[in-house]
Amino acid sequence: MAQLQPSDSDDVSPGMPGLSDAQLGSVAEDRLATAIQLSAAGTVAMAFPLLDLGFDLYPRRVRTLRAHPVQVKARSFLEPDGEFQASIGSLHPDPNGYVVLPYVAPPAWQLHQRLWAIPIPEFLRLARPDGDGFLFSGYLDARFSQPANRFLVDADQLHREWLDRIPGWRDPVRAPQLGPAPDLPEVPRAASRAFGKYGELWLASQLMRSGLQNIVVAQDRLRVDCVDLLLHDLRSYAIAGLVVHTSSVNARGVVQYRIREETFFIDRQLHVVVIPCLSDGTLHDTAFLIPAADVPSITTVSSDRGDPGYQGSFRLEPLAEKMRPFAVPMQTLGATVLERLFPNHHS
Repeated sequence: MAQLQPSDSDDVSPGMPGLSDAQLGSVAEDRLATAIQLSAAGTVAMAFPLLDLGFDLYPRRVRTLRAHPVQVKARSFLEPDGEFQASIGSLHPDPNGYVVLPYVAPPAWQLHQRLWAIPIPEFLRLARPDGDGFLFSGYLDARFSQPANRFLVDADQLHREWLDRIPGWRDPVRAPQLGPAPDLPEVPRAASRAFGKYGELWLASQLMRSGLQNIVVAQDRLRVDCVDLLLHDLRSYAIAGLVVHTSSVNARGVVQYRIREETFFIDRQLHVVVIPCLSDGTLHDTAFLIPAADVPSITTVSSDRGDPGYQGSFRLEPLAEKMRPFAVPMQTLGATVLERLFPNHHS
């Protein structure tokens, strides 16, 4: 294998400015996320935290909550002999997490053809203690026999050489099956799309206020299934997901929402949040937190232009009996979500 040529961080072509560490990190995260999505052929979602609490992105198997937190530590230069060195100041010891170490060199700032994708427990064994953090070193051409070499993967084959090898990544999806779409009653698309992102962003703010430094709230830049918010508890390292529906209350006091069958799945840690919203944008006093497994029993099967899904409809005042078990005061919704999803650490 040809040896890598060392590159200096200041060796930039004329007119091409260098990048700060923060800029390099952002570029590397975007390059990595793009490489994963291109390699995974539509089977992976990519969530980014709204606030950096130690992890940079979350690859997730579509229609599951098999998500793995990733800390990206990129370098834009190698040592004179071609050695890659990176220091990490702090690291959450999440047993399902990964440290990914790419080389992103100027002037193109593209991922090198190889990178390390190391499970955090293995990284803690491989890296050398360095003050309060860790120091990692290795060679991208694997010129020497080192334990870290087994975690070198091809940047064009991240799905095959990394994700597919994660235990459980390719297990079957738990999705309820609906009947044939032609037999389903048609429901207007507008019934489930009233205030869009409004409630989702409001709920994210409440979750961050309640969870503070212990809860990562992440969102997919491109929505590929029903998960609107991905939650990561940094104390238990559990992962949960929320499907958020902000629904207008019509003149008859009825709330409607709809969940597409094609994007929905069942998981103990997946919940649907229905946020009723009045016509002037004011949130109602009551929200609804529904485990995914209960959705089929409180909705009816419907079709939206041939697209089958779960249609929910209920009256607020008096509140429909079927919705009483799921009612939550709006003012405590964020704290209640965390208590339900992570009971061991938010009781």
